[in-house]
Amino acid sequence: MRVNHVFTQTMASPEEPVNARLGALLEAFMNRVAHPRGRALAFLNKSSVTVDQAILMDHARTWPGSTPTSLAARMNLSLPSISQMIERLARLGLLRRTEDPADRRRKTIAVTPKARRFLRELQAVRSQEFSAGAAALSPATQKQLVAALARALTELDDAND
Repeated sequence: MRVNHVFTQTMASPEEPVNARLGALLEAFMNRVAHPRGRALAFLNKSSVTVDQAILMDHARTWPGSTPTSLAARMNLSLPSISQMIERLARLGLLRRTEDPADRRRKTIAVTPKARRFLRELQAVRSQEFSAGAAALSPATQKQLVAALARALTELDDAND
């Protein structure tokens, strides 16, 4: 589906909520600037890490002291699925399970230095892919997009504080 078609289609129904149109446009934009090259997916494949596992590691890094239960809830996945991912990532040396000294049944999940390197490299690959995908935009459009995204991220950060 071409972006122009998506834009025309989403703008053609003004009674539709703006967030629904925004969602369709963001999806179309991301599909155009990221997925066609497949560099991030190739990086994950080479590393033997799935998208869900990369997200799990990012959550464990972002929320230190997470437990398998809290990660399962955050990712909206079952505890057995999360436990299997944690086990696999621990075998790869990317996650570490630690017993809570007060309650030995409770395990916290932490990323290892190897996982931190992996996540930095993945972020770099994704950023390069997005930049290459957006390179066809005019400098004026790129500048407007940068300003709009920076404002949006600031608002999201403020809303989560």
